[in-house]
Amino acid sequence: MRKFGVPQGVILGAALVLAATPPVMAQEAQIKTDRGLTDDRPYTISYPDVLQPVDDGSAESVVTLLHTSGPLQCNAFIVDGADGGWNAETALSSLDVNGIVAGWAPDFPGFRVTGQSITQFQSGPALMFEGESDDSPFGTPLRVVHAEAVDGGRFYAVECMVELGEANDARPMIDFLIANFSTRSDGTCCIDPADPRG
Repeated sequence: MRKFGVPQGVILGAALVLAATPPVMAQEAQIKTDRGLTDDRPYTISYPDVLQPVDDGSAESVVTLLHTSGPLQCNAFIVDGADGGWNAETALSSLDVNGIVAGWAPDFPGFRVTGQSITQFQSGPALMFEGESDDSPFGTPLRVVHAEAVDGGRFYAVECMVELGEANDARPMIDFLIANFSTRSDGTCCIDPADPRG
């Protein structure tokens, strides 16, 4: 069974290392860029240095980022076996909301999809859904922002989880990660998602 393109369990199975930590705070940050330099897993992601890469133990995760002072984790995934005819608009119109909820609810009680739209990775259109849970394995309600696209026969997903109470403060950083993610290794930085000119 697939959960919104990515095989079910890939995203939920990635080690989530959220902890009860101080709020996500705005601060000056330098931007780092990570690239997949092999033909079988190309990608580019740029992120502020308040996010630190960690190994989550998942073969599908290419990057797992934890905020140094706040309850925020973002993962970038690549999974082979995507349908070459996939496009964001069709995926949005056929989004299986009930299937998404069924995949998340066992581990995230009260999980519900709160929004669905088309967004932009740096490399092109991506399908996005947002959700919230009343509880989680970490003892706190969470907000999830998930964006995905298909390129070169691979599913690409960027997914962020943040404590619900900090979600609004974390949103500009999440939007920055999504806007500056590319399914290619030659992506550049930095697109400002709040600026219509990029």
